[in-house]
Amino acid sequence: MFEVMSIQPQAQPTITQEAWRLSPLAGLRPRDVMLVTDFDGTLSEIVSDPSQSTILPASRDALTRLAGSLRRVAVVSSRSTEDLERRVPVRGVDLIGDSGLGLVTADERGRLDQFNLEAGRILHRFPGVWLEMKSGATAIHHRNSTAGREELMDVLRPVSEETGLHMQPGRRVIEVIPRDHPKGDMLEAMIEMRRPLGIICIGDDENDRPMFELVASLRLPHLTIGVASSEAAPDLFASCDLVVSDPQEVSRFLTIVAEWAERTNS
Repeated sequence: MFEVMSIQPQAQPTITQEAWRLSPLAGLRPRDVMLVTDFDGTLSEIVSDPSQSTILPASRDALTRLAGSLRRVAVVSSRSTEDLERRVPVRGVDLIGDSGLGLVTADERGRLDQFNLEAGRILHRFPGVWLEMKSGATAIHHRNSTAGREELMDVLRPVSEETGLHMQPGRRVIEVIPRDHPKGDMLEAMIEMRRPLGIICIGDDENDRPMFELVASLRLPHLTIGVASSEAAPDLFASCDLVVSDPQEVSRFLTIVAEWAERTNS
């Protein structure tokens, strides 16, 4: 596994270029390769107010170029699809919100509504904690609170068990979802539909783990990329082929792939 750690910034592109050169994907045709990436902490920096998050310009430009070259480019996020459409204004990219859950059933919606009502009463006593209620999930944000993740999960566990929902810890957020591992299930279905001959998968958080593990288990040529942070679990990137330091390094990697695709297609 290639790893970018405490390296001088000017040396980092060399390592990502080498990782791509040695990847089996570099020997494929661009039209045979599919790219799937997360948004927050991957294409954008993590910010205290999620509504202020924006895609890095270099990543936006690279995705624009890749959308016209690869078999498929998809951004998969726990944000809603409508929110992604505002933040990733790139034609030809699949924008998949709610972690790929799709439409929730009436029963799932009812259980989410029950959770939101009871969780709102419980979390009222934790300053800085707020609920983001989405069509297929609920996000409990605690980046601006002194409350810890384990403390919040402990007080919410009876409600999640009562409603049969899954709590998934992330980077100063707890995602509450009606189905476990939705990103992994979504990616598996996408692979079945698109039939790529190679896959690039990029992410930074716990809900990306199912994608990392799925791609690592495939016999297809692949490159899984984790974006390091002090908030990531120590074993989160165990299935990754490359670990980069931040979203800026993701931008540089995507630009390398875009240049390869255009050069190969010319």
